[in-house]
Amino acid sequence: YGGSSTFCCFSLAMAEQCLRGEELRARHQAALLKLRKKALREKARAELAWLGHQKRCLENLQDSKGASAMAAKQRKILTELKQEQAEIQHLQNIYRAAHQERKLLLKQQREILMMRHSTAQLQEKLHNLAG
Repeated sequence: YGGSSTFCCFSLAMAEQCLRGEELRARHQAALLKLRKKALREKARAELAWLGHQKRCLENLQDSKGASAMAAKQRKILTELKQEQAEIQHLQNIYRAAHQERKLLLKQQREILMMRHSTAQLQEKLHNLAG
C-alpha cells in the first residue's frame, strides 16, 4: 500500500510543480499581452496625431478631398485598434479559462489521492483485523 501512496504523492507533487510552471508562464503571457495592448494604444495615438496634423494642414490648404482621406485613415486606425484590443481580450480570456481548468484538475487529483489514501488505510485495517 505504501508504494502506491508514495507514487500518488509523487504524481501530485509533479502536478503541483507543473501547475506552478504553468502559472509562471501565464503571468509572463499576461504581462506580454499588457505590453502589447499598451504599445498598440501608443502606436494608434501617434498615428492619429500625425494624421490629424496632416488633415489640419490639408484643411488649411482647403483640400477637402485630402482632408476626408485623412479622416478615413483615422477611422481605419481606430477600427484596427479595436480589433486588436478585442483579440488581446480574447487571448486573456482563453488564458484565464485554461488557468481555472488547471486548478480544477489539481483539485480533482488531490481528491483522488485522498480517496486512495483512505481506501489504503481501510484495507490495511481490514487486513490487520483478518490477520
